Amino acid sequence: MNNDNPSQSTINERRNYFRVVDKVLLRYQPVDKNCALANIIPTAFKEDPSYSLMRELQSIDQDNAKFLRAIGEDNRDLEAYLKGQNKKLELIAAKVAEHEEQAPGQKKQQISISEGGLAIHTDTELANDGFLALQITLLPNHHTLVVFAKVINCSEHQQGGYNVALSFTHLKDSDRQLIAKHIMQLQLAERRKQHEQ
Repeated sequence: MNNDNPSQSTINERRNYFRVVDKVLLRYQPVDKNCALANIIPTAFKEDPSYSLMRELQSIDQDNAKFLRAIGEDNRDLEAYLKGQNKKLELIAAKVAEHEEQAPGQKKQQISISEGGLAIHTDTELANDGFLALQITLLPNHHTLVVFAKVINCSEHQQGGYNVALSFTHLKDSDRQLIAKHIMQLQLAERRKQHEQ
């Protein structure tokens, strides 16, 4: 496998994003370039009931966001109450998803993630410049997204397997915002932890 270093522009682009290490539920599937660029989600991903539930809730949230902002301009108390109700629904949905059986090929895995891409460890070698469809479930909220990424670099790990650097392709704004919010929550939690220590 070609282990050339990523281009300087790719490295600079990655430095523009905050990157965090996190544990997520992950599964991936190699796809051809046309599927990745057209955002054609693999059928197996769409059939996952947890994915369908969480995506539907996220879609409702996005549809209602402008109404919630408008309500907040007129009545802050009502906005706070509705946000609290929304949080309760999210917690219930997360608990339901938590007890669902994991989808085939899905496992809890440590990754390094930013708005620009992610790094994962795999048992199999992946071709540089190849494309993957990834189903990522962010924990503990069980927010699930399906994204497409290009393999920037795949190199052997000293202790077995391969370290793979991936760059997102055509990431939807809603998914970018979800990742950014998750990263910010992890950073705030880490700061609180350091402050307590």
